[in-house]
Amino acid sequence: MKIDNQHQVLKNIYQDSKTEPRQVAGEKFGDILTETIDNNKPEAAGTRPAAFVNSLSKIRPTSTVDLDRQAAIDRVENLLGLLDDYRQSLSDPRVSLRQVDPIVQEMDKVKETLTPVLDSLPDDEKLKDIVNQTLVTASLEITKFYRGDYIAS
Repeated sequence: MKIDNQHQVLKNIYQDSKTEPRQVAGEKFGDILTETIDNNKPEAAGTRPAAFVNSLSKIRPTSTVDLDRQAAIDRVENLLGLLDDYRQSLSDPRVSLRQVDPIVQEMDKVKETLTPVLDSLPDDEKLKDIVNQTLVTASLEITKFYRGDYIAS
């Protein structure tokens, strides 16, 4: 393979021209800064009225742990439902693997949304073990399906 040197062509297109920074006509940054500070008028010294703040006593913040826990429960239930549908589809000889594929794709999507929830749960949470076991089971079944373990030979 021959490599042509195109250096001269590039040199003609992109000429080396180093430009020096332009000097501002006679003014320095310090002079401009001093002038700007001198031109600012100080605000009138006095008291300002306090802004009215509505009472927030009726609003109760919810903890993020409770939200993460509920999200984990909902997503685990959804994934377990998909795993059950998957199990039933595999056991039915009338259902082809092409018909099972959308269930496996949905399992993969739910698994991806459940992984961040697993990371947000505290380590001492018992739900974390359930979420982890469900994710492992789903990952294993997805891998086995796409690897071809269920193709009849």
